[in-house]
Amino acid sequence: MNNRIKQNLGKTITALTLIGLAASVVLADNSTQSIPATVTTLSNACAGKYYAYVKMTNDQGSIYIKPPTNIVVRSGTLTDQSGFAAPYSSYATVQKKGTLTYLCGSNSVTFPATNTATYQLMVVVTTPTPPPTNGQPMILHVDWNP
Repeated sequence: MNNRIKQNLGKTITALTLIGLAASVVLADNSTQSIPATVTTLSNACAGKYYAYVKMTNDQGSIYIKPPTNIVVRSGTLTDQSGFAAPYSSYATVQKKGTLTYLCGSNSVTFPATNTATYQLMVVVTTPTPPPTNGQPMILHVDWNP
């Protein structure tokens, strides 16, 4: 299954109707991608030294992701959902396009976001062994929050 199909499957609209009350629609935009890991030894300002990485891409293959336009976005949350066994550890890192600063967190990070900006969403593996092998799928998930 390709990444575009997985992204579309990851988008959800949930409608909740309570008896005797008006229907309420909760709109949540999110995306989950399975991305082949690139094994390398590098470092960045947030995570320090790392041994593998993956970057989310949009439908055109760009590493800059724009939040959805059907909700007013106030923040995003990027999470590594790869599920590798200990001692595996990762940092989710986000960089707003046009800035030199990163926001990051162990396994997950919540960051301020707007509908008009674009973001580079990346997860780096911070344990030298066992990192994923080159090309092994890692799973990244982003929620865009109103």
